[in-house]
Amino acid sequence: MNPSRCLMNHAGRPLPGSYVILGGGLAGLTCAYYLSKGLPAVSKAKIILLEQSHRLGGWVHSPDLGQKERCVFEGGPRSVRPKGLSGLMTLDLVRELALLDSVIAIPKTHPSAKNRYIFTPRGLQKLPSSVPTLLSSIFRSPISALPAALFKDLFTTPSPASIDDESVKSFITRKFGPRIGEELISGMVHGIYAADYGTLSARSSVFGALWNLERRHGSVIKGLLARKEEVSEKTIAEEESANILYRSLPSDLTSASVWGLKGGLETLTKTMTEWLMGRSNVELRKGETVTRVQQGADRTFEVFTSANHFSGDFVLSAISPRALHAGLASDLKSQMCDLDHNPSVNVAVVNVAYRSKRRIIPVPPAFGYLIPASIGPDLNPYRVLGVVFDSDMMPGVDGEPVGKDDDGLTKLTVMLGGHFYNCDSLPIPSLAELRDQACEALRQQLNIHETPIYINAAIQRDCIPQYLVGHHLRMRKLHDTLDGQGLALVGSGYGGVGVNDVVKGCRETVERLLQLGTATGLEAFK
Repeated sequence: MNPSRCLMNHAGRPLPGSYVILGGGLAGLTCAYYLSKGLPAVSKAKIILLEQSHRLGGWVHSPDLGQKERCVFEGGPRSVRPKGLSGLMTLDLVRELALLDSVIAIPKTHPSAKNRYIFTPRGLQKLPSSVPTLLSSIFRSPISALPAALFKDLFTTPSPASIDDESVKSFITRKFGPRIGEELISGMVHGIYAADYGTLSARSSVFGALWNLERRHGSVIKGLLARKEEVSEKTIAEEESANILYRSLPSDLTSASVWGLKGGLETLTKTMTEWLMGRSNVELRKGETVTRVQQGADRTFEVFTSANHFSGDFVLSAISPRALHAGLASDLKSQMCDLDHNPSVNVAVVNVAYRSKRRIIPVPPAFGYLIPASIGPDLNPYRVLGVVFDSDMMPGVDGEPVGKDDDGLTKLTVMLGGHFYNCDSLPIPSLAELRDQACEALRQQLNIHETPIYINAAIQRDCIPQYLVGHHLRMRKLHDTLDGQGLALVGSGYGGVGVNDVVKGCRETVERLLQLGTATGLEAFK
């Protein structure tokens, strides 16, 4: 046994003497960071991170398409909300990495924070951001469906207690009617999960809070009105933790609508990588595809890759659930078959830049627009999920001061496919076809006829996990299986697909591991 196992944690249990982290994306890097930082100074424990590609950072990728100038785009996440404990934890990570001077804070008064659109058969419809804008758009679809939807929620019988999950579509239709789902909510699901809202779990998605309000109060609206009176022990603990972080962070960041980083969000993962490379207890291994994970009689894990073999007392898996399941030895695979349940979707991302002396986007500065399920192939033949107005929503990402003249540069990102690419009738296009489809979609939907000065297409394969109905029960079962076994599951495949979800999950898992000597990463599902 590794001699560093003699080190004890707060619970009096020996700490693992060696750690193997599978995956070098945001989750893997974050786990390595908090482990390296949190291990006792006298510890001789070794942390080995294995990444199959030759680049660290995973889906957090900020390519610079410029030639004579900087033109930074995002291939993955592009902005982060400083909301709640998870949002503050991500900002705290940024602070610890000395990146606060690189943060671009977008205030709630910024046009992109107030102007968001949904695509309708009549063109772009602005979503209300205040009571006056709600009243002014109440006769235009899909907002015109809201009064009846709210009335329906108040007087609809709640679902039986025996039903412990349902799809987002089922929940929204049952509580608010089909129009709200088809014309609005499905677009939100496209923007967050690139998913079919008819298969996505209501309880395990961002709609989980609403689902729980109905379960406790019989109505979402009644629950919202009563929520301030409900204070659980978990809520109190999280509020205390959030208040500590809040006081340590600049107020202009904690009060922002969203934030990004100069050079793109990849600045975060690159900085973490540089920090880890300077740590004597961390080894970063690229080009190591995990092929097999097995556990010996002494409970030590053996991890085999395409070229090497590694041993560890504890494994943190930050690769996708299906990738982990495929590499597990048969005894472990049979115990954790739920890892193979949820699919992931492929999303095409096309970054486009135009130069024009006039504003070529036909609406005022905004975040962008989403396309709901109600828009069929006649108006959306290439199955665009949404379009982000990058130059509006994150000015300064190229490194220029916010507000400086950008010489008429307009940057847009078109996202296509997602769950639509899972259909046999819609094969994934080639990169050349995607570039053409994105430009044609912008011509049809925004009347942009200019020729781009930069354009780049990429297919992000299996990039967003789809939490199917019953996800929470499968995760609870996995937690029970893994409890005390020396294997933890982290990343977007389990407790949330956002940057904040991943950072919070990794931080709490490592903290629990260092305190108790064990963790599953799925404690939230207990």
